[in-house]
Amino acid sequence: MAKDVKTVIGALKKGVRDPVYLLQGNDQYLQQLVIKQIAITMFGDGRRDKTVLHPDEMNGREILARLTNTDLFSSKRLFVLRDPHQIRQPYRDELLNYCEHPIESHCLVIIVEDYSDRRAMVKALSKRLEKVSVQSPFISEMKKWANYFFKERGLRVDPSVVNAVVDIAGDSVYHIANEVEKIGILLNEGEELTADQVYQFSGWKRERQRWEFLIAVGNKDLNQAVRLGRAIITQNESMLSLIYPLTNLFQELLLNKISTGTLKNQGSYIPLSPSVRRRIPQFVKRYTREEIEQALIELGEIDKRIKSTNAIDESEITKFLFSTLISHG
Repeated sequence: MAKDVKTVIGALKKGVRDPVYLLQGNDQYLQQLVIKQIAITMFGDGRRDKTVLHPDEMNGREILARLTNTDLFSSKRLFVLRDPHQIRQPYRDELLNYCEHPIESHCLVIIVEDYSDRRAMVKALSKRLEKVSVQSPFISEMKKWANYFFKERGLRVDPSVVNAVVDIAGDSVYHIANEVEKIGILLNEGEELTADQVYQFSGWKRERQRWEFLIAVGNKDLNQAVRLGRAIITQNESMLSLIYPLTNLFQELLLNKISTGTLKNQGSYIPLSPSVRRRIPQFVKRYTREEIEQALIELGEIDKRIKSTNAIDESEITKFLFSTLISHG
């Protein structure tokens, strides 16, 4: 069972710090929240000695040398290591040994982006360290995070306000935090916050267009999808900005298509707004597995073209929608 982020943060605020942490999950905000609190606990207001270790930029020998380097004054040092599976032998075994016998004055934070990663190195780390989940939570937990951020800002809000924030920005804790921060800045002192104001502050029209577009794609409503897709692109957005949510949508459809039994009922951690996610069961009936896989392949090709050629966004979105939403069976 993984540790909860709030439990870890609470312990750190009391001054209780472990010498090694294993964070597993891809929510960037939660990752940085834990690292930030570790730094506060270790260094207070003083100078922070923090080093990010990248196995794709540093070899195993250099990484282990930095981790194990000490001085006469036992200086505190914070290290952040991503993608530990990239470290090769014999330094992989040395890292595992370090996790069992760490330098107490140092702190090593190991981050594994994929929560379901089952690679040998990740399994070995999990046997030695208690995992901390930094994966984007489900909706019920998102509501708790929204309440937490409002409380931090000293704002007492109605449940309808929390529901509105989660409906708009509930694909990650990062977006929830940003939304609450924006509301706190725009709200006048002493003013009571309502759900309508949340939609107003968030640029609701733009957000609504985004999830209405994804719903149209999910329903294979070609005319609506083309109309909304073109409208979004002409309003200071780009095809590149639509590739990410479209990819999330089709990854979720594929996950549901290939899952069976109880797996379908457990949901997933793929970031989609609640307005879209709750319609997934009806969307998945409209697509074959081959159509979903082909859509993902095409999105990958579009991403390459946009980044390497002078591709026209409106043309790309139109061709993708016609190719994907018209059944060929």
